[in-house]
Amino acid sequence: MDNSQKILHGPGIYYFRLTGARQQPVFRSVFEYDYATRILSRLDACTLLAYTFFEDEIHCVLNCNRDWPGVIDDIRDAFADLHERLWDSHKAIISEEVRPVLVDEHACLTDLVIALHQLPVKRRLLPDASMYPWSSDQYYRALTPPDWIDCGRVLNQVCQTRHNRALRYESIMANAADALSTLDDLSAGNHAEYLAFGRDAFIRKQLASTELTELQRSASELKRLREDAINLIAGRFGIEADSLRDRTFRRQYQRLMPLVAWLLQQRQLSYETIADLLDEDEDIIPVWLRGIDADHPASLTAKLSALWQPASPPPQAADDDSSDNESSDNESSDNESSGDDELPEKDSATDAHTENADAVNQ
Repeated sequence: MDNSQKILHGPGIYYFRLTGARQQPVFRSVFEYDYATRILSRLDACTLLAYTFFEDEIHCVLNCNRDWPGVIDDIRDAFADLHERLWDSHKAIISEEVRPVLVDEHACLTDLVIALHQLPVKRRLLPDASMYPWSSDQYYRALTPPDWIDCGRVLNQVCQTRHNRALRYESIMANAADALSTLDDLSAGNHAEYLAFGRDAFIRKQLASTELTELQRSASELKRLREDAINLIAGRFGIEADSLRDRTFRRQYQRLMPLVAWLLQQRQLSYETIADLLDEDEDIIPVWLRGIDADHPASLTAKLSALWQPASPPPQAADDDSSDNESSDNESSDNESSGDDELPEKDSATDAHTENADAVNQ
């Protein structure tokens, strides 16, 4: 596995290999496999295309209409919630180590799905893929696949006649003994520079589409956002901005700099851009963001969100301006009063002093 490959971002079709956290199994009982298909098929803004489950691994292909980090976070949260409901114990089930492989639909998707369905055969679990119950192979062979999985993207490529698609797929699988020879390490893709199954032209197109949102902000604006975020966190905790940037204050840096990354994410910046702005490795950014809720109270993040306003308000119809503004004012008043009830404000000097002490002590 080549860890030097660059990770791609943005909407698209991705292959994920998910493993258990701390080398523990993902599935502890037979009925959990069915729950897993429900989780993957009900992800927000995603469509499940194919999957193969093993006791300690999940292999899946998802068509994501949003960037993959949010998808992975939703999967990890859903499996943690499932484990808590089933076993009355809350802990992480899915490992944080994920290598998302972008898939070129027209060049590589069919081969990838066939290779995915052939994994049980390659691992010598059984002689034929159709005998394995924990993969989507059975739905590709069905005359009418269920609505929660999209088999059409692949079947339409193997056969243009709707009524013969399943038969054509069965024929391909029957002669797929060498399907894995060209896709040996699925989690590494087939591209030397980027983590992807695809052609150079496809990857250039993906890079161009994901860079559009970043290009809308100039370099000076990105730097200004970084400085604003640093100054907000430093001011909230009563320290100097230079002190916050100083990596020699290791505990303070590791506790507070993730908040800066969190604020930048609120402005729709990608992990790569945030990493460049903070001079950090891209892989550390999602780890930082996942630890925000555990390291900082909800009252603090709520206050920071209130201070860190969105870049631009959503557009509203002209003829609805009056009624919308009145409604927004009423909601703002209600939210303010509700927030005061739930989170009583402390004296501002005491609040800043306490949070600053917290940061230094930890």
